[in-house]
Amino acid sequence: MKHISIILYENVMCTAVSNTIALLTSANETALRNHLPALFQIEFIGADQKEVKTNLPIQLQCSKTITDEFKTDVVIIPPNNISSSEQADALLAENLQLLTWIKEKYNQKAEIISLCTGAYFLAECGLLNGMPGTSHWGALEDLQKKYPLIDFKPDHVVTHSKAIITGGGGFSSLNALLYFIEKNSTKEIAVELSKYYALDYGRTSQNIFSIFSGQRLHDDHEIHQAQNYIEKGFKTDISVEQIAGRVNMSKRNFIRRFKNATTLNPIEYIQRVKVEAAKKALETGESNIADITYSIGYNDLKTFRTLFKRITGLTPIDYKNKYKGNLID
Repeated sequence: MKHISIILYENVMCTAVSNTIALLTSANETALRNHLPALFQIEFIGADQKEVKTNLPIQLQCSKTITDEFKTDVVIIPPNNISSSEQADALLAENLQLLTWIKEKYNQKAEIISLCTGAYFLAECGLLNGMPGTSHWGALEDLQKKYPLIDFKPDHVVTHSKAIITGGGGFSSLNALLYFIEKNSTKEIAVELSKYYALDYGRTSQNIFSIFSGQRLHDDHEIHQAQNYIEKGFKTDISVEQIAGRVNMSKRNFIRRFKNATTLNPIEYIQRVKVEAAKKALETGESNIADITYSIGYNDLKTFRTLFKRITGLTPIDYKNKYKGNLID
């Protein structure tokens, strides 16, 4: 039986903690029903004190804190309720002792699992340097900027390298727990849990949930101007040369600066803006894919479908069927 430490810190996301404990407890119950021993001994461990305030008007009670002496096999870092780069910096500064403790447990051969924005702790520890990682799609731009040595996979729901597992955003991070449970039990148990909790077993991408928001965490004024120009004129047949001319740069210098600032080359950025506009049109119920294709500046339906599926993981018609609004008369 593996000992699992679920780390609780001030402003931890309460719903994520409850989902984590529910899934792990259900894994034990499912194993017992299948005449197997219980899989996990689960404990709440406080980062600072035993009573922990959450993002909701709820307090969680821990059996231990990280200052106590105990052995553990697995450390789970749940997400937090942060919404900006500055809040992430403050959270990490308030939990320096926890960062040291995580590194110590990793060096003592414990597995580490981060869920959603819990990846900030792993990244700050340096444990993900040179390895893949994932997190909530909304935090990945900031994470990539802060921690360039990590190979972040924005589309991945789960990454696993050495003794570290990272999970994607929101409830998709439960797929990381499901992956961990299967690795420590059987596929049958994981499938049973996925059905019970209505989890998409085996899902590997979170692209369909991402909202492209412009990669604006930089201070290159000319590139901000270029982004504004793209976002206003994406419905036309806009070229890289045309954009470079608007900001008085050579094409080569513009491409280099654009990618340094946004992590995307200009063509990729234009494609992401166009696909985001198409997603919004599909979500509002526009049914004519051809009209949507032409409205965002594409004349070739096949090219648009290929691009849309590469970025979102779904075809346009599948995306429409999954996310279109359902109006009630």
